[in-house]
Amino acid sequence: MVKFSTNATVARARALHGKRLTEADYRELAGRKSVSEAAEYLKKSTSYSAALSSVNTATVHRGYLESVIRRYSFDRYINIVDFQQLRKDQFYNYLIVLSEIREILSVILHINADSSEDYITAMPAYLIGKTGINLIELAKAKNIKEMLAVLRHTRYYPVLKTIAVDENGHVDYLNCEIKLRTFYYQWLMDTINKELPKKTAEELLTQIKTQIDLINIINAYRMKKFYGLSSAEIDKKLLPFYRKLNKKSKTELFENENSEEFLKAFSKTYYGREIDFDNSENFETEVRKLRSKMARRALAFSQSAAVSVYSLVLLDELEVDNIITVIEGIRYGRSADNILSMVIPT
Repeated sequence: MVKFSTNATVARARALHGKRLTEADYRELAGRKSVSEAAEYLKKSTSYSAALSSVNTATVHRGYLESVIRRYSFDRYINIVDFQQLRKDQFYNYLIVLSEIREILSVILHINADSSEDYITAMPAYLIGKTGINLIELAKAKNIKEMLAVLRHTRYYPVLKTIAVDENGHVDYLNCEIKLRTFYYQWLMDTINKELPKKTAEELLTQIKTQIDLINIINAYRMKKFYGLSSAEIDKKLLPFYRKLNKKSKTELFENENSEEFLKAFSKTYYGREIDFDNSENFETEVRKLRSKMARRALAFSQSAAVSVYSLVLLDELEVDNIITVIEGIRYGRSADNILSMVIPT
């Protein structure tokens, strides 16, 4: 456990958050006519200027621009956790663990699509040497058996070793994702309880469990709207943790016959009273806004370095998602108003 004062990390997290893109920045970006124009604005007028300094915005490809932005976000995480050498506590390595899980899931997606050889080009090069997984060896895996061989001595092998492989060499991706994300959150919460002071642990666990509730609500809504799944079927596909969304609340919400009834029931819940959605079209956006609102609130008022770092990283990832949303909107010729309606304030 870190023994010294981490007030400087709290202040630094707030200072870094102060460099976030503003509403005016998003309006400027959404009004651009091409990916190149958007990249030029990010390079000339925002905190991404250093990250994009060597990028030729006139010829930049959308995929490369996205990778540069993601690397910038990851580097900010490394910057803040190394600022006071906080990674002596395992908790502060949580984004490394989450990144490892994301890469394993990416490999599984590529194997299921019979395009395992394409993973090497999708793999974030900036993670090489920073994870506990040999990503180069992982990229060579042509099937699930070879992937598991690479993971043999990692914390993920016990999680995935019993997954069923069908006659085509494919696995149930959603099942793998649930297993890995359940493992991640259990590891995260166990680490928090073990390493952090009780008050900090309680504050951080409240935020994490709230975020899990909101993730589960979005996923449950999708399953009800697009697949009409039953309450029992939905519950099996969600993360098994909660803050307010306990078994009774989930049953009352998920047993509604369709997505419209789901939304009516949701509006009467603890979280439903926190947001204002006009219709099903903006429901997911409004739930994501609530995720951001709660992280911003925690960052503004918490005196804990752990809470501040966790909140900042969550907000940084939401900002990256916003930029990608804007770039995709420009690419497909959507109006500025339409693009801005999908942007989450951070």
